[in-house]
Amino acid sequence: MRMTVHTAPRVSARRGLAIAAAVAVAAGTLMWGAGAAPASADPTTSPGPLAEGDVIYQVLVDRFEDGDPTNNDQGDGEYDPSDLGFYHGGDWAGLTDRLGYIADLGVTAIWLSPVSEQQPLSRDGQEASYHGYFTRDFATPNAHFGDRAELQELIDTAHGLGLKMILDVVPNHTADYLAGTSTTYSPSTYKPASPLDNASYFHHAGDCLFNGLETQTQIENCDLGGLDDLDQSNPVVSAHLMNTYKDWVDMGFDGIRVDAARSVPKPWLAAFEAEMGVPTFGEVFVGDVDYVSEYQDYEWGVLDFPYFFTVRDAFSADTDMNKLGDLFDQDSKYANPNRLETFLDNHDRARFLTWADDNYQRLRSGLTFLLTSRGVPVIYYGTEQADDGNGNPYEVPIANKDNRKDMESFDQNSNLYKHIQRLTAIKAAYPALQVGTQREMWSDTSVYGFSRRVDSTGAEAITLSSNSWATQTRTVPLRAESSITVGTTLTNLMNTSDTVIVTAGGVTGKQITVALGEHESKVYAPGTPVSAYSPEARNTTKIRVHYNVGLGHSIAIRGDEYPFTWTSGRGARNVASDVWEFELERIPDGETFQFKPLIDDVTWSTGGNFTGTGGDVIDIYPTF
Repeated sequence: MRMTVHTAPRVSARRGLAIAAAVAVAAGTLMWGAGAAPASADPTTSPGPLAEGDVIYQVLVDRFEDGDPTNNDQGDGEYDPSDLGFYHGGDWAGLTDRLGYIADLGVTAIWLSPVSEQQPLSRDGQEASYHGYFTRDFATPNAHFGDRAELQELIDTAHGLGLKMILDVVPNHTADYLAGTSTTYSPSTYKPASPLDNASYFHHAGDCLFNGLETQTQIENCDLGGLDDLDQSNPVVSAHLMNTYKDWVDMGFDGIRVDAARSVPKPWLAAFEAEMGVPTFGEVFVGDVDYVSEYQDYEWGVLDFPYFFTVRDAFSADTDMNKLGDLFDQDSKYANPNRLETFLDNHDRARFLTWADDNYQRLRSGLTFLLTSRGVPVIYYGTEQADDGNGNPYEVPIANKDNRKDMESFDQNSNLYKHIQRLTAIKAAYPALQVGTQREMWSDTSVYGFSRRVDSTGAEAITLSSNSWATQTRTVPLRAESSITVGTTLTNLMNTSDTVIVTAGGVTGKQITVALGEHESKVYAPGTPVSAYSPEARNTTKIRVHYNVGLGHSIAIRGDEYPFTWTSGRGARNVASDVWEFELERIPDGETFQFKPLIDDVTWSTGGNFTGTGGDVIDIYPTF
């Protein structure tokens, strides 16, 4: 066990340098300091700018809801709803129709995929621009998604529901028009829209290698996946990007996500944020805090990839929870860790449930951690409906397209939807979970705990998490900074029938003893809880294979219903010398399925398939 006192977030000296750079590049634009957000684009209709305490819902428009089938196929071979690499028909009208579903989840902002007109297909014709990162004309809306009026309706309707809108911008590149390091267009008509149809406005350094040997200058000048890299130092390029995106923002966007921010010069990022007049956060696809943290000196926030890699491993694969402490020990390197955008799922990584062996309880615990730890959490569409990513874990260099499936369900009674609803409700009700300083309380291989406290008021909440299959009991000292006194009753906000009493003892003179169940996270707070809450009942199916496979061997299970398939096995967990167990929730209660165990996922059991029923404990005694 260790106890680490985290210092308050620093105000970086480099922030001043970033603003100075913004002044030099965009003289006369609105600036703001590290302690305040800019004014919103339209304060009369907007809930306000992106802020600490928000919860973001990330949407790939093409995969969410088709509100207007007439815009699906533009006749360029880009529409094929049977292929995840092509357009499927989702649009702004469909998203508008589903805003109630998103608002009811309790999130406060929507991160929209890019809005600009696209080159329909990649250079090789093997992928369409459904994602929005093959820009042809920055100033024109993507006709697959609708026109400006439909986008305006989406923004206005969202604002009316209290939802902020976040624009995804792509200032680093256009589509791939220039082959390799070529400086000419061939054919001459295959090029981006004016005024960026001049090859001299681009770098010609060839594709990015991302081999760890490239300099920062090379990263900023190379082509990302072959996409033509814009030269932001060119005044025509800079002015066009600034002016065009300001026009989009002025429609009412409340924040901006900057694609491929590490590939754009940092001073330009600062100038861009100042010109836009709303908070921005950049994509810096790196797991190193030292590298990522510097970007927050040039933007309001930054996508927290170091958090993602560490937290996903701890909660999906039961790795050493001490690594969470190692991560948060570096928070002082950021200008403001409460403005980091944190996530468990996104469009470039395999789905969390794929990594977690489709274990819903791991996801619930991870989501509890996500929505109560520091930062601005991002929920990727479909996570609340247990999107499985088709079980495809591949993500080199970026994820397979299975993590970009069509939204298949809008069930507001689903277990995970209700779990997130509760988390967003407590986040909204407890200032400590929005803006509180995070400080570690406990760390060992299986359990991690922290408090978040608003030091000016004493408001505090405590999160404790376990990634163990077995119940873990810990006696945890409260922080020395805590205003909570001995004798105080703390209530678990994720199950209000669960309470603990602060007792005397421990290194700070006050402590709590907490029992954490299988892959469980609890959130404790003093006082009467915002509302009573009991967690949704789990529909757990458990297969127990009774067989001693011998030292060095294992049991896997294949079957006819996901998460099982007949082509590859799910590894079972060894719980005794002759018992192997696999737990799942996806198969509905009462539904029958076929399955079979294998030794080392190679040697099938003899005889016919076994029959299981969802919601049951199924004990089998196979022969091999």
